Amino acid sequence: MPTPRLIVADVTATTQDDLYTQVNERLIADNMVKSTFLDAVSAREEKFPSALDFGYVSIAIPHIDPEHVISPGVLVCRNSASTIFHAMDDPERSLDVQLSIWPLVTDPDNQVGMLGAVIALIQDESSYHILLHGEGAQVADKLSDVLATIED
Repeated sequence: MPTPRLIVADVTATTQDDLYTQVNERLIADNMVKSTFLDAVSAREEKFPSALDFGYVSIAIPHIDPEHVISPGVLVCRNSASTIFHAMDDPERSLDVQLSIWPLVTDPDNQVGMLGAVIALIQDESSYHILLHGEGAQVADKLSDVLATIED
């Protein structure tokens, strides 16, 4: 398996669809996902919303089935403004999200562990601020445990 990659994308999306398009373009350019990615993530989000409310902040963890992923990794998407996502625990509830974390797994056995590692990371408020505003090395350090969940 290729070494999991960390990608940090600073985007300027105004809607969730725009955010998805910008993330898709970045991941396609980096040869991380297949051409089916955008439709798959949009369909999954509609059926299974991905936003989580941590009290101090809301984030989204959009994820898809491994068949749409070419190379494993994590994309940290830092949007210049908040966009609306729906809550994982209550799809009728809208949450303002500025940071989204996109797990990219090629082995379905790694999906649950990676999602758990992302959730554990965000429970620490200082981690959120580093992911949203930190330099590359700081972000990589914070996500090292998450990336480790998708390595063999």
